[in-house]
Amino acid sequence: MKRARFDPSQVSPSSESAEHQPKISRKIRACQACQNRKIKCDLEHGQEQCARCSRLGLKCVVNKSLQTLLDGENEWKRNIEVQMQSLQTALSEIQRTLNMPQPIPTQLPSIDSSSSYLSGIQAPSAQAVPQTHLEGSEPIRPTGMTRENSVEAEAQEGDDQAMVNAPMASLFEVTKLRNVRSDPWARIHRPLSRTQKPDFIAQGKFDAQEAGRLFARFRETLNAYLWGGIALVHDSLDEVRASSSLLTAAILAVTALHAQDDGRAFDICYPIFLDLVSQAMFDRYHALDDVRGLCIGAFYLSDLSWKLSGLAVRIATELNLHQFCAMALRDRPEYVEEARLWYFLYVCDHHFSIAYGRPPVISEDSTLSCHEDFLRLPGVTMSDHRLHSQVGVFIILSRIYNAFGPDRSRMIANDEFEILRRFDVDLAHWRDKWKPRLGKQLHSLQKERFQLLNIIAAPNPHVADYPAKGVILHYHFARVQLFSICLRGLRPTEQYRMSNERREFVNLAIGSAFGALELILNDPDMRPAVVGVPLYLLTTIAYACVFLMKAQTQWRSASLNIGYEGVVSVIEGIVALLDETSPCVRHVAHYLGRGLNGMLKKFREHNAADRQQVQQNGQPVPLPYADGGVWPDWNSWMFGATNMPSQFPLDQEQQYGLSFLDALSSQMPG
Repeated sequence: MKRARFDPSQVSPSSESAEHQPKISRKIRACQACQNRKIKCDLEHGQEQCARCSRLGLKCVVNKSLQTLLDGENEWKRNIEVQMQSLQTALSEIQRTLNMPQPIPTQLPSIDSSSSYLSGIQAPSAQAVPQTHLEGSEPIRPTGMTRENSVEAEAQEGDDQAMVNAPMASLFEVTKLRNVRSDPWARIHRPLSRTQKPDFIAQGKFDAQEAGRLFARFRETLNAYLWGGIALVHDSLDEVRASSSLLTAAILAVTALHAQDDGRAFDICYPIFLDLVSQAMFDRYHALDDVRGLCIGAFYLSDLSWKLSGLAVRIATELNLHQFCAMALRDRPEYVEEARLWYFLYVCDHHFSIAYGRPPVISEDSTLSCHEDFLRLPGVTMSDHRLHSQVGVFIILSRIYNAFGPDRSRMIANDEFEILRRFDVDLAHWRDKWKPRLGKQLHSLQKERFQLLNIIAAPNPHVADYPAKGVILHYHFARVQLFSICLRGLRPTEQYRMSNERREFVNLAIGSAFGALELILNDPDMRPAVVGVPLYLLTTIAYACVFLMKAQTQWRSASLNIGYEGVVSVIEGIVALLDETSPCVRHVAHYLGRGLNGMLKKFREHNAADRQQVQQNGQPVPLPYADGGVWPDWNSWMFGATNMPSQFPLDQEQQYGLSFLDALSSQMPG
């Protein structure tokens, strides 16, 4: 802003005594590097470098403006006023000692901050103290309607950015209310004495040696299943503890879930993790490792997965990871780590939106539809390729969900079958693209390209060739979810006759369900992965098993490619595999095995009663009907009280497993 020049010759006689008030340029609150890029500068009072310059190793220089120079004069003014007040106090004391009459109260000289001269005599008052710079100067209000009073809060972007800021930024600019302002990065740049306190290990809530053992196991095994280390960027437990107590608790709780110690460690870690998550819900300041901790918990803790993934996405958007992801794709390498975490969040969010049949929190945009552009950035590893294979398949699954909607009672019309075929082509294209990328045997051109990008294509020793085989597994599970949509809104009665085209699609779903379960049972790399992989795999295993039992029990009149012996054989194998997880008494795989075993017993009982009825009068045994006698109530028969001829008791763990499967079955079509 250009200063107005003061010309004494142009001053009228009537205004000669008026004080000159020069125009003051806007105070510079940002360093030169941030000013050049016209971005916000997180330079707090008393710090030498702003957040961005500190992170990028740049020289942080703040140019002085006229206002900065005047601030120096203000400091001189305050010193003079203090000295003159002391002089006035001493003078009054002398007058009292000499019994002199008290003079008319005098005023201390006031120094005009804009002109550097004495303009009068005025004593300082309490209101003259700049209360806005005193931390906690206002009383705490329950609603959080307190004014922001830190220097950092005043470091707003330039006026030229006002038209492009979010509306809430304008509200804060006017009100300075803390509860409308979101600056979650501030904790990273605050003094450690104000933000750090002894964590739960230092407080003695969990044994340090046991924590070290659990961390080492997570880093070696479980972390490899989370796409090769995307979730953990630290090499030691001490680094994790210094960065985020939430991440520390998540790692310990998830690893304790897989420990064979009768749940002892998990029962200690889990309440600690819950307490830290509750605090994070209302905390103003977060770090990237807090988001990673929430994701790790979501991937493995079945009772918290949906809530944790949603909270992680909310905090991540406060940290502007979605914007950093877009910047990274525009050749901004300093934001690669933030972009990587954003894609990690997308997979986490869609794991559970697809599993629960709910709309995802993160919607598809250009950073997702063009997600493979990230793989051309420097520093990309095979872990990124594994992660982006998941991004690709969940983009397709989300489009399927959006195309057919959440209403499971709406029957898919015949004219929508072409949409199913197009999605099936997309899934096949995804499989053919990613299986060779993640496998041991890469094509020569891919090998050459990976070598140019310094990408190591050798399989991880802890997961073997699971990534490439996982592509096939996800392909089968995706096809089950795609083609089972054909059973939506249909009543599986003896009178219903299924069209040949619809029957073809249902048979494809049945074939993919068998293919997925047999791959898990027969492949040496897949069997040990059942316990280590995230919860989504176990959910899809349960989905495939329940789907096959439903198809065999309810849709016999449709002449599907399914038989009783085949269903029993494959589910028996899955139950035996899950029984191997029995020492992990808190793991959901343990309860899933018990629940499937209980379902299999009822499935066999119904088949035996059916055969006996056919031998007697040639009519199969119908399933128990719901109130009104319209629908065969498969869920009530399988999970609740039944009218079956004979009953067998289920223990507590079988009932717990059945409740898990009951919730899953309610999401299935048909």
